Amino acid sequence: MTVVLEAAGLAFPLAVNFPLIDVTPQNGPFEVARGTHMVCKDEGLRRISSGQSSLEPIFLTTGDLMIRDVRGLHRGTPNTTDKPRPMVVIGYSRKWLFRPEVSIRILKSIWENLTSRSRHMLRHNLVGESIDWEARETYQSFSY
Repeated sequence: MTVVLEAAGLAFPLAVNFPLIDVTPQNGPFEVARGTHMVCKDEGLRRISSGQSSLEPIFLTTGDLMIRDVRGLHRGTPNTTDKPRPMVVIGYSRKWLFRPEVSIRILKSIWENLTSRSRHMLRHNLVGESIDWEARETYQSFSY
């Protein structure tokens, strides 16, 4: 098993990635710009544009594990094969770091019937009278 670690300083948002199949140049490797987790997004983009930093593909095999600071600039690349490349990602954020793109939306009627333990576990998520079920996770992508 190979472990790739790119996190330093006060790493309060982390992601653990592990592939369910080998990641090859053809099936869409994850790319990361090392060290950009320690600078703001604009500085990271400037470093990439100037050639000071580069995006490098991470080739993982089944059983490998990558632990990374999600603040680092990263992107997926196109899968040019006819088979999916499944990747499991487990995210961790400190309880005070609200990330709306990965929140759980809970109907108030369901919230009211939860146990106190369940409410405590879900306390940082959105509760409302209705839920916009059409809302999707959104990600911005940039061309470098």
